Amino acid sequence: MKNKNRRNFLIKSLAGFTLAIIPKKVFSSSEPEIIVIGAGAAGLAATEHLIKNGKSVLCIEASNRIGGRAITDNKIFSEPYDLGALWIENGETNPFKIYGVNQGSFNLYKERSEEMYAVYNGTKKTSQEDELWKIYDGIEASIAKNKKKDIAPIDIVPFQDERWFNTAHMLVGPWEMGKDFYNYSCKDFGYDYGVQESGVWHCSEGFGTLVNSMYQNVPVQLNTKVKEIDWSGPGVKIETNKGTLKSQKCIITVSTGVLGSGQIKFTPNLSEDKQESFSKISMGHYNRIAFKFKKLFKKSSKDFYLYYKVNDKTNNSPKGMGITIKPSDSNLCICDPGGNFALELAKEGNDASIDFALNELKKIFGNKIQKDLIQSHVADWSTNENFLGAWASAQPGAFEYRGILKQSVGDRLYFAGEATAADWGTVAGAAQSGINTAQKLI
Repeated sequence: MKNKNRRNFLIKSLAGFTLAIIPKKVFSSSEPEIIVIGAGAAGLAATEHLIKNGKSVLCIEASNRIGGRAITDNKIFSEPYDLGALWIENGETNPFKIYGVNQGSFNLYKERSEEMYAVYNGTKKTSQEDELWKIYDGIEASIAKNKKKDIAPIDIVPFQDERWFNTAHMLVGPWEMGKDFYNYSCKDFGYDYGVQESGVWHCSEGFGTLVNSMYQNVPVQLNTKVKEIDWSGPGVKIETNKGTLKSQKCIITVSTGVLGSGQIKFTPNLSEDKQESFSKISMGHYNRIAFKFKKLFKKSSKDFYLYYKVNDKTNNSPKGMGITIKPSDSNLCICDPGGNFALELAKEGNDASIDFALNELKKIFGNKIQKDLIQSHVADWSTNENFLGAWASAQPGAFEYRGILKQSVGDRLYFAGEATAADWGTVAGAAQSGINTAQKLI
C-alpha cells in the first residue's frame, strides 16, 4: 500500500455488494455494555475480541450480510468472484492469510514477486513501456521526496506533458489510491505508519469467503440501520429502523463516506473538528467491472496485469482503468476504474460502465471479443449508501485529521475501521483497528 515498487501494486480493499449469506446468530440483550455499529472487518474483529474478554456486546449491521468491504460471489460467474477486497496485502503477517493456511481448506498462494504484465498502445503491444516506467518511477520518486509535505501530488510530479502521463497518473492515483493527483496528500501516501510490508497473496476461494469464514461465529443483528446516536446522557441511545437500543459505550466502524453524508445524526452534534475529519479523510472511488469470455485470455497466466495508453481525462481524472486478467486463479477479467472518473461513470449507470470497459478492451483486442463475451457485472461502491466510496485517505493539507478521526468522544463514542488504521485501506488494517479499539474498552 505504501512504498510500492514499480510492478508491485498493493491495491486497497474495497466495498462489497452481493453474496450467498452465511446465516448469523442474532445476539439478544436488553442493554449490552457495548454496541458495535457495522459488521465489516473492524466491527467483526472488535465484537469477537470483546466477547472473548467477557463483555456484553451487540453488533448491528445495516445490510443483510457481514463482511463490509470484503465479499465473494459464487453465482454471477459460477465461480468465486471478489467484488471487493481481492489482494491479500502483506501476506506474511496478514491474519486472514494465516487463518486460511491454518484451516487447510483454502487454496492460498503468493503472487509472483515480479508482475506478469503487458503494455498496449492502441491495438498492439508497444515498445514504449520503458517510457511509461520512466514516468511512473519519476512520479513515485517525486512523491517519496515530498512525503513530509501535506500537499497534492499534482503540485510536484514531473512529466505532466508526456504522452504516457495519464496512464502513470491512473496507476499511481486512481488505481492505487482511489483518488486523482489533486485529491490526496503526499504525506498520507508516503508516511511511515510502521506497517511491516511483504508480498501480496491470493485466495482461490475468494478473499470475501476467507473473511466470512474467519468470523462466521460472531453474532450479528443484520438489516439494522442506525438513524441517530444520542450520547447526551451517561450512556448511548441508538435509534434504528428496528427501534431503540441502549448501551454504555459504542464503537462506530462505518465509512467516513457514511459519517460525512449525515445519514447518522449525532445528538448533541459532534465538534466541528470531528465532523470535518469525515470529509478531510475522505473516501476515494474505485469500482469493478468484470467480464468472463469463452476464449479470450484462456491461455493467459493468472494474476496478469494489462496496462494501456490512457489518452482522455474527465475533470482532471484519467479516463481509464486498471485491468487484471484471471485474478486469484479465476477465469475472469476485472477492469477497475478509479478516482473522479469512476464516480462520474458510476452515476451514468451499470450499462454505461460495461460499455466503457468493453470498448477499452475492444481497442486492444478488436470488436470480435463481443461475440466471445459470456457474462459481465458491475460492482458500484461509489453510490452504495452503505459505503459511498472505496477506502479513505487524507485530502491535501488534511493529514492532521487522521488523528482527529480516531479520537473518542465523551468516553462513550469510539471510532474504528480502515480509515483509522495504521494499515489504512486494507481489510487486515480494519480488523486490527477493531481489536485495538475494543482493547481500549476492556
